[in-house]
Amino acid sequence: MRKKKKTNVSNLKTVIEANGKNRQYWIDIWRYRGLAFNLAKRDITVRYKQTVIGLGWSIINPVLNMLIMTFIFGSVANLSSDGSAPYSVMVYAGIIPWTLFARNFTLSSAAFIKSAALMKKVYFPRIIAPLGESIAALIDAMISFMILLLIILISHFTSGFVPSWRIVLAPLLFLLPAVLGFFTGLFLSPANIRFRDLNQAIPFLISLGQYVTPVGYSFAEACQNVPENFRFVYEFNPVAGVINLIRWCIIPDNAFHWPSFISALVCIAIFVPVGIALFRKGERTFVDLV
Repeated sequence: MRKKKKTNVSNLKTVIEANGKNRQYWIDIWRYRGLAFNLAKRDITVRYKQTVIGLGWSIINPVLNMLIMTFIFGSVANLSSDGSAPYSVMVYAGIIPWTLFARNFTLSSAAFIKSAALMKKVYFPRIIAPLGESIAALIDAMISFMILLLIILISHFTSGFVPSWRIVLAPLLFLLPAVLGFFTGLFLSPANIRFRDLNQAIPFLISLGQYVTPVGYSFAEACQNVPENFRFVYEFNPVAGVINLIRWCIIPDNAFHWPSFISALVCIAIFVPVGIALFRKGERTFVDLV
């Protein structure tokens, strides 16, 4: 008779553990980090594939947005800029963090819907899918920042504007609007698959938020001219806080606003753990709902 080979149970190893405990989940995220970068690469490639201008669209869109806002708020409405900065510099410095927040919020809130086909085929930490798109959004923000440096250089020769030395901090601080938008979107992602009206409402909320938040106009002027009963919308708006923070890095005489900055930090501290918890809860049952 042939002897049966004994299997050494101690040598067995769990390769994949879907919906594992927290420690295993974060280990899996690190293990699948290459997938996040590949998804970011795919997002950029697909977005600009078969376009004549290609990556140039990541430059044209914010520049056109800046020109429109500068004309409407700066020329027609004759609003003042923050400090000594030309109006175009102030606006573009607000567009970059706002776009970064809005894209992360939109992509992560729709993660279960947009990436459902991939999530149903194979296991990986589901948070990797929106994380890859968030990396692509950060790359676009860095490209936009290069254009901001060019606009500042032009402004220096035309109006003598000199940016603050704090401008070197701006690329690092782009993480704040990215994190705020990403985890706020994760917070809404489970509800988005149950109530599809939310998926239709989010683009409208983003469009409305661009005007409620001081993107195209001065944060300080908004706080001064808005009626006192509604002033808290600006003073404690976390997105306004990160926008003003980026402008503070670029404009030397732009005032740092502590209430809105602290509001942004508090929101991040709340939405990061709560967003992750709700997203992980939703990823267990999303297949039955999508």
